Amino acid sequence: MGKDAVKRLSDGIPVKISLRDVKMLRISVRPDGSVEVTAPRRVGLRAALSFANERLGWIEARRSEALARCESRPQLLPGETAPLWGERMPVSLGTGRTGARLDGGEIVLTVPEGADYARRRAALLTLYRRELEREIPPLVEKYAAALDVAAPVWSLRDMRTRFGSCTPARSTVRFALMLAEKPPLCLEYVVAHELAHLRIHGHGPDFHALLSGVFPREREARALLKA
Repeated sequence: MGKDAVKRLSDGIPVKISLRDVKMLRISVRPDGSVEVTAPRRVGLRAALSFANERLGWIEARRSEALARCESRPQLLPGETAPLWGERMPVSLGTGRTGARLDGGEIVLTVPEGADYARRRAALLTLYRRELEREIPPLVEKYAAALDVAAPVWSLRDMRTRFGSCTPARSTVRFALMLAEKPPLCLEYVVAHELAHLRIHGHGPDFHALLSGVFPREREARALLKA
């Protein structure tokens, strides 16, 4: 077992010191700005803290960068909101295994104690995945029948730059987890759009004629996706 302790650097920044079976001292500044020093057991807590204080300038610079990045994106902290199906819902945090649930109009994220932004976001994505896994199958069935194509194999991905993609040769479709942030009409549009690619690969007039024939609210849905 390792030995952990929380100390303070000379400028007051808290630092977690972990004594482990490692060979070298290492300083880590996490995305949420927290600082951790991992040191060999033989070094001891006092020497590990001194090591961190000697590198205080570097730590402060890295913390400033991390905190600046944090301020420019959602923190998913209690009192904030997160998008779900086109609405902003209040967020609360609980301690436990990474996950999320809906509770009385509130998103409850459960994360290990001291979890950083990345872990909180991962918890939110478990909710998005669960919601999409419920909503997508009937839509795939609906538009596969409307387009007269075989239902493809589909999967969910944490894609940041696109809402969906299709590989017609393999009859596979990928949907972005962030679709759960948008109004339900957007998800229906993306399902219809990607399945239409099983018939027509490009985005020419024939494709849009095919898509509008089964999904006439294409323009409205695209505007919502861009909002």
